[in-house]
Amino acid sequence: MRALALDFRRRAPAVFDIAEPPPPPPGHALLEIHEIGICGTDRELASFSYAAPPEGESTLVLGHEALARLVHDAPPFLKGDWVVPMIRRPCAPACASCSALRPDLCLTGNYLERGITRAHGYFTRFAVDPVGVLIPVPAALVDVAVLAEPLSVVEKAIATALRLHPLAPRTATIAGAGPIGLLTAFALQARGLSPTVVSLEPEDHPRVLTLRRASIPYLRNHSPAPADLVFEASGARPHPEWLAPLGVLLLIGASIHTVPLDPVRMIVGNLSAAGIINAGPAHFAAAFDDLARIPRPWLDSLLLRRAFDDWPASLAGPTAAPKPVHHLK
Repeated sequence: MRALALDFRRRAPAVFDIAEPPPPPPGHALLEIHEIGICGTDRELASFSYAAPPEGESTLVLGHEALARLVHDAPPFLKGDWVVPMIRRPCAPACASCSALRPDLCLTGNYLERGITRAHGYFTRFAVDPVGVLIPVPAALVDVAVLAEPLSVVEKAIATALRLHPLAPRTATIAGAGPIGLLTAFALQARGLSPTVVSLEPEDHPRVLTLRRASIPYLRNHSPAPADLVFEASGARPHPEWLAPLGVLLLIGASIHTVPLDPVRMIVGNLSAAGIINAGPAHFAAAFDDLARIPRPWLDSLLLRRAFDDWPASLAGPTAAPKPVHHLK
């Protein structure tokens, strides 16, 4: 079967023929992959910035945002059930977080991540996974379920922000109008907060028009009013100065820039900051809750569906629709 993988010898992505997986052992499921989402992480991996193949191998199959269907019964799932797999696998021996079924909070950094580091991903026809990492997809949400994995990270960020803020936050600023930034804005608005998105896209860009249709204010490359919550989702320099007193800064987009946190202002303003990566089962559940209540036209505007063989265009750079999604059948 075909697979899109990173070739660590040639230092380039390429399509390989790989063997189909063997029959799964008890407690595991054989998955037929139907859709794969491509994000900025995949583009960074394709530049070999931090990707790592499984031990003893020279390739890494890409794809960590997957929608799949069960080929056979695998209790509690039945043949034909739609699922989204979580991507991180616990370290071994398991740390306290991984033992508590929270590898997203791994203490050692020795976890595996399918399609990212030391474990093959899903950009191929079939894969095998433990049933415990599979999230069931409601039938009404199959067409947008490929957004569940990126949205789960947003849900973790929002849950962390609400936990850290001492009162009831009302306003939020999101830096970046990529898929994470737009999903953050939609999810916050669904909770009754007032989000504003700050990014570099021109006013007539399709992503900006989507924000306008959702009545979410957009600012092009200039500072907003201080907000209760600030989500850095662009991978650029964070902006702690955008925080109102008691505010919380959430770092979602990986940045190589120094975070300019003024300790006096942090103390006097009772400010907090947190970094977010990966997600747990509760965050996937929250993602499906939000996918059900965010208006479908807004979600559809994020998706650009492509065939398997169009992967070079998706890895080359961002598109007007922020989320390329590849059909694998």
